Amino acid sequence: MNRDAFDRLLSAVRTIYEGDAELGAFAPWPSRLDWTEIEAENLPVARHVCGWLENDSSAMAQLHQAIAAAAPKAAWRLTYTEEEVGAHFLENYGYFELFGPSGHFRTDQGRVYVAYWGPELYYDWHHHEAEELYVIVSGLGEFHRQDGMTAVLGRGATRFHQAWQRHAMTTRNEGILTLIFWRGPGLSGLPHME
Repeated sequence: MNRDAFDRLLSAVRTIYEGDAELGAFAPWPSRLDWTEIEAENLPVARHVCGWLENDSSAMAQLHQAIAAAAPKAAWRLTYTEEEVGAHFLENYGYFELFGPSGHFRTDQGRVYVAYWGPELYYDWHHHEAEELYVIVSGLGEFHRQDGMTAVLGRGATRFHQAWQRHAMTTRNEGILTLIFWRGPGLSGLPHME
């Protein structure tokens, strides 16, 4: 049953959330999450995530494993068009909404995405109304922000973006798997590529 994999994933996300004071300060855990059966959209990115194994016993590795188990059942999405980012990018990128206005669990009290970018990708400058906090589950990425703050971030690191703040990301020789928390106005919106 699809729900079992998503219940396990939600539990793994909550474990990370409860163990990280920054996440608790960023947004409260939703008081209501209503399961919604959504048809799987098995984009190429789902195979990348399923084939990427993390075998240690850390909470972050367990989260990675829960994401991999849910990946073939998830409603993966693409925000951008081939004209905006190219075919190679679209074959190596995707996200699904775990909870939020259109997620596998519905709520208007926040939004959490699972997102993957493959190796050697440049995620060009973009912005959105909602405030955002990235949590790196696995892999490595170079995060760029309009204020000039660039940082190479790996497992367990976080990156905050204010409302409408321009930001970009570059992956190197490995992909990156992330949780992305959104809060505030613009929860049902999408990023705008520049």
